[in-house]
Amino acid sequence: MRGAKGIAASAAALGVFLAATAGAGAAAGKTPYVVGFINHLTGPAAVYGQSMMKGTELAVAQINARGGIDGHPLKVIYKDDQLNPSLAVSAFNTLVGVDHVPVVMGSGSSTVTLALVPLATRTHTVLISSISTSPLLAGSSPWFFGVMADDNAQGAEWVKVAKALHVTRAAVMYINNDYGVGVMKVFDKDFAAAGGKVLVNQSFPQGGTDFRTDILKVEASGAKTVFIVGHVQEAGTLLAQAGQMGFHPQWVGDTALNAPQFVQLAGAEANGMILLSAGNHFTAAYRRFSAAFTARFHEAPTIWSDFAYDTTNLVARAIARGGYDAAGIRAALAATRGYVGASGVKTFQRDGFTAGNFDWYRVRNGQIVFWHAG
Repeated sequence: MRGAKGIAASAAALGVFLAATAGAGAAAGKTPYVVGFINHLTGPAAVYGQSMMKGTELAVAQINARGGIDGHPLKVIYKDDQLNPSLAVSAFNTLVGVDHVPVVMGSGSSTVTLALVPLATRTHTVLISSISTSPLLAGSSPWFFGVMADDNAQGAEWVKVAKALHVTRAAVMYINNDYGVGVMKVFDKDFAAAGGKVLVNQSFPQGGTDFRTDILKVEASGAKTVFIVGHVQEAGTLLAQAGQMGFHPQWVGDTALNAPQFVQLAGAEANGMILLSAGNHFTAAYRRFSAAFTARFHEAPTIWSDFAYDTTNLVARAIARGGYDAAGIRAALAATRGYVGASGVKTFQRDGFTAGNFDWYRVRNGQIVFWHAG
């Protein structure tokens, strides 16, 4: 997570950035095709929203440099939800009712995206999320699409990790929102089916700062391995506090924690931790994306910027194939088969989600390093 100064600087620059059309490039001769973007650009989860905004910005710049979509430049209107469903709903209403966008990309949070699904259904607006993964979203609306595999896939992947570690008894700590609950429930079911036993399921609050009581409950269960699903800020603080309390289990984290900011917050307690990564970082498509991202932003790709990059390209492709209207975009997305993106191959299933794959990483000496393909 960025420090307070970094987030403040991002917020100060945000007003200027949001008013700009990203990467107009060579596509400037026709009326822009405008789409919406809602995500956590400031606040406690800004590490995710800022990363996805960069991935989106890169895709827009490349699309427009190639001449846009049939000569129309692509323009994105960025809105900040601050991880707040009410702000997201207000932003969605503005994008659809005032800006008349046919498609909205967002949000990162499953809880926030779930609040937008009824609006998308009622207004017949395409809602496509790069990383919202709650199973509650599966089949929730014919207007919803998810670019990352849902939590049913991630919970099942944790079971594979448990088998690799020869773990049959474990605890689960989960952030108390739709994302955390979704992963926890799937893992519980699949772990039990594989002969494992969850000693305790312990929630911790989104936005919390003191997790010592939650840690003590898990420690009292006798668990030597703890699976944790959460956001960077809360989970990083939780691990640091566990280390300070002398509780040092084998930690296994979810995809949301595969970020340098989490390791920085967790400190020494993160060493040895296993983390999932959605997608595949060893393909030609990812290497091309990574090189372009680094050249533009002077840093390596950040968490889930590849998924946002693919989301933007999928939307542009759908507009080119289905036309600049929601019904056409929806039909083109639903027909997507075998699209090769930076975050993997994309084929939308009947429930709106794509299938996915995961790689496994381990923290060694404060660095997140590849362990093996899942």
